[in-house]
Amino acid sequence: MEQQQKHRKSFRDCLIKTGEDGPFTNLLVDLAFKKAFDPDKPTSRENLINLLNDLLEPQLRRPIRNVMTRSVAKNLSGSRESRSAIFDLHCEDDTGNLIEIEVQIRKLKNFRKRLAFYASEMVANQAEPGQEWRFRVKPTYVIAFARHEVFDDDRIVHRATVTDLETGEQFVDTYNFTTIELSKVPFFIEASSDSVSKWLFFFRFLNRLKDLPVELAERKFELLTESSKVSNLSKEEFKDYLAMYHKEWDHNAMVEGVFEEFADEINAKVSESVAKSVAEKTHDIARKMRSQGVADSIIVTATGLTEAEVKAL
Repeated sequence: MEQQQKHRKSFRDCLIKTGEDGPFTNLLVDLAFKKAFDPDKPTSRENLINLLNDLLEPQLRRPIRNVMTRSVAKNLSGSRESRSAIFDLHCEDDTGNLIEIEVQIRKLKNFRKRLAFYASEMVANQAEPGQEWRFRVKPTYVIAFARHEVFDDDRIVHRATVTDLETGEQFVDTYNFTTIELSKVPFFIEASSDSVSKWLFFFRFLNRLKDLPVELAERKFELLTESSKVSNLSKEEFKDYLAMYHKEWDHNAMVEGVFEEFADEINAKVSESVAKSVAEKTHDIARKMRSQGVADSIIVTATGLTEAEVKAL
């Protein structure tokens, strides 16, 4: 590792130029994410264990030693909306903790409540028939990577659980949430940055690197970049990767482009709508004042309407 670090370039020298294609995939694309963190393959399983231990360290009672794919139970609500919102990765660690990871690049309504809903399903699906189960619920961990802003503050990572309101102590270990706002991750990294910051940098900017910089030259990130190379994809996987990439990211670019292209027109329509609403309310007030016998001169002063407008009511 030390010999590798001596030959590593600095962060600035490892960036691809505008218009260039880098050697690494975008981890926010479903296929690339699962390729890098597949629980069923040795290297990607190690990537996943490293990620979970660093990301969930404040919430775990002990480090995770192994993970495996968890089969997903049938959706309990039966609603089309809930069935369409599927987490990217379902796994279980060596102590039975249930973990789900979602990568969401589109803005969704009730984002936090969705996470609570899925965690509740994870708990409810643990129920077993008979009286021997006795509510032995295993802890659940929901990790959500969101490209959009979720919280109105500067924090990138938000963690939550069920706590006692007076003491702040954990009331029950059943529900554990970690939400990451990738839009807040800066395009900057240092060797002294903590592990979580480095992981989040990879999630947002890996595909903008042409090599692993010296600031990130650690074994776990060496493994991650090796697993995330475009060259590792088969022809069919690469085709699917591009299709997923363009489907999701072109959608966002299109939405942003529409608002940018028609910003003046949209703002004008909004202003027109607001002005129309204000005018209607002003006329309603003036009409009520006149019906109650208020003098026209007073109505003109109070509402800003002309004398002719008042008389026409």
